[in-house]
Amino acid sequence: MTLTRCPDCGRQVSDRAVACPNCGRPLAPGGQGGAARTALVAGFEYRSERTLFGWPLVHVVYGASDNATLRPARGILAFGNIAFGLVAFGGIAVGGIALGGITLGPIALGGVAIGLLLGAGGIATGYWALGGVALGATAIGGVALGAMIGPGAGPVRRGADWRPGSRAPCGSGIWSWRRRSARPGSGPLP
Repeated sequence: MTLTRCPDCGRQVSDRAVACPNCGRPLAPGGQGGAARTALVAGFEYRSERTLFGWPLVHVVYGASDNATLRPARGILAFGNIAFGLVAFGGIAVGGIALGGITLGPIALGGVAIGLLLGAGGIATGYWALGGVALGATAIGGVALGAMIGPGAGPVRRGADWRPGSRAPCGSGIWSWRRRSARPGSGPLP
């Protein structure tokens, strides 16, 4: 094994390396004795030079690295198989606004969306939840569980004017609470 210099950054790199460990530049195949090598690099990465609070404004990482692991994208705008950022797009996305397959954040939109404020997707949780299965303070969906189910359902209160198990006025949800108006003089509701 011998060391050579990387043409881009000038760092010393092993002749067996597929890419420079410092700057990521792919190195020419071959080595001592003319033995041919092929590198299976199936990934792409872009990182903007501008930063905000130490994070790049845009970071894009797709595909596997040279050792077949997925690297997360971390940036203000993050795009990748795994993405962390203020706005994150990816298979697994965590951020202020997260969009993707499995998402987590204050605003989450995706197949499985876990949102603190808004969750929208196939399975959604959040203060406002919209989806096939929705769980939240306000829930709209095929199967919805929440304090308010659909438009005009009213908040959940435990008292004489509420009854469990009834359907919401909009017909969404199988578990819900619906407000019953008490008529003067009718006595307590069942």
